[in-house]
Amino acid sequence: MLVNPSGLVGHWMGADLNIEHLIGYLKFLFASKGLYASWDRLADISAAVDYLQKIKKEVGEALGGYKGKTHTSPDTSDLVWKVAKDVRETELLIFKLDRQRYPNDCASPVTDVLMKGEQKLKSSSLKTFNTKV
Repeated sequence: MLVNPSGLVGHWMGADLNIEHLIGYLKFLFASKGLYASWDRLADISAAVDYLQKIKKEVGEALGGYKGKTHTSPDTSDLVWKVAKDVRETELLIFKLDRQRYPNDCASPVTDVLMKGEQKLKSSSLKTFNTKV
C-alpha cells in the first residue's frame, strides 16, 4: 500500500516506510526530553505525531520559511527584538489587576478539559462517568 503524507505529486512511499519515518520522529521527540522522558510521555506524543509535525512546519513558515543549505542557525534576532518591544509596550511583565484585554479576532477560546472533566465527574457517579467516556 502506498501513502502520500505530504500531498505532493510524486511523493508516494510505502506504508511500512512511512511508519518507520514516524517511529524515527518519535524517537527524536522522546530523546529530546532526556532525563524527563517517560513511557507516558511517549504514549502522549505518539498519538499526536501528525499534529506535532504540522506545528513544526507552521512554525518554520512563520519564521520566514528558512530552508538553508548549511548547518548554520537562522538569525531570529529581529523577531526576538520585536517580541521584547511588544512586551515592553504592553507591560506584560508588570502585574496589573485590571489589565485591559486586547481584541483578537483570529483566536477563539478553548475549553479547559481538566475543569470540564472534573465537573462531569462531580456531577455524576463514577460508573456513569466511565460509561460516558
